[in-house]
Amino acid sequence: MQYVTLEGNLTRRWQRVMEFVHESQDANFWVDIKKPMRSLVKDLLEITLDEEMIEYTQTQRHQRTTQRLDYRNGYYFRSLDTQVGPLQDIKVPRCRAGLFEPRVFEHYQRRQEAVNQAICNTFVMGVSTRNVSDTLKPLLDFSISASGVSRVTKALDSHVHAFHHQALLDEFQFLFLDGITLKVKGAAKTTKKVVLVAYGITVLGQRQLISFRIARSESREAWEAFLNDLYHRGLIGKNLKLIATDGGKGLIAALDIVYPYIKRQHCWFHKLENVVKYLKKVDQSSVISQARGIYNAKSRRQAIKRFFAWKNHWLKKYPDAVQCLEKDIDALLAFLELPLPQEHRDFIRKRIRTTNVIERCFREVRRRTRPMSCFNNEDSINRIIFAVFNRLNTRWSDMPLHEFTQFI
Repeated sequence: MQYVTLEGNLTRRWQRVMEFVHESQDANFWVDIKKPMRSLVKDLLEITLDEEMIEYTQTQRHQRTTQRLDYRNGYYFRSLDTQVGPLQDIKVPRCRAGLFEPRVFEHYQRRQEAVNQAICNTFVMGVSTRNVSDTLKPLLDFSISASGVSRVTKALDSHVHAFHHQALLDEFQFLFLDGITLKVKGAAKTTKKVVLVAYGITVLGQRQLISFRIARSESREAWEAFLNDLYHRGLIGKNLKLIATDGGKGLIAALDIVYPYIKRQHCWFHKLENVVKYLKKVDQSSVISQARGIYNAKSRRQAIKRFFAWKNHWLKKYPDAVQCLEKDIDALLAFLELPLPQEHRDFIRKRIRTTNVIERCFREVRRRTRPMSCFNNEDSINRIIFAVFNRLNTRWSDMPLHEFTQFI
């Protein structure tokens, strides 16, 4: 039996490794090790291609037979960008009929799929198309142009199409709806587009960005088309207990058509932002602090008492601010009507009384789109939004909100 000897110190061991990789005294281990790796990978590819040709022709090289399916016709050379760097002049066997198709890589493929995935992920994480090459070159040892990065990211189009058309399970108990505005280049000038977004929490406590669509505005027609799409894909709403929204009139009107029997929660964050507009700066802190006491009440009855106390205190000085809050008070207190488990009540209420959960997703989108002054077209918006949302959904898949599973 052989035993591993532990003689010698670390310096001598590294010296032996360096001598094995490269004879030069000034060799860099992590750079030089790529050279023999590339050579090994190239040899392996060429051997595999030859074996595939033997399998295709059903004959060995130089074998004479009358039952030959096709004839070899020499080789042609091609390059391939891989995880270990660029492989040059790979010998690819060729046949006379031209029907041989290697399984190692596809026709006209110039990069390993893992490399394309790395390029795509780098772009999605916020690196501009022009800087992707500089970011990955130290690892991959080759450059890629901005147009090349754009071509790679177009591979997301099929995933975007599948995301927009996949069937939905009617398993959501809370639905959050909101929109984000982005700039897009037009033929004559830059225009603004709205991305309508639906976020939900399932009966099993799973968070999910359900869908998104690009629209001209947050009009009733746009929201109605978006909600109808969710409905026809499977989100009928049998388990829905609450839908949280901002105060957009178009969205509220669309909900009355598509989901008319589901309670609607008006977002407290958006409402208090509107109330602030009617206040003097010196009183903003006091007014908003007292208003927060309304939604922190233990019951709807207590919240109503606190609202009237707040109203009587500020009505004379800020009638417009009071009216702004009062006109939506029933929708603002809708979350207090739900029968929640006592031990998880505060946790659930905090997350369903606003659309902040979806606003956090928008922060990820803005962080990614900040390096871009505007998008070239709607397809590029779809790719970026899908990639960001898909990453968030993947992250959340193993992190359910267990408190919500107690409320089914």
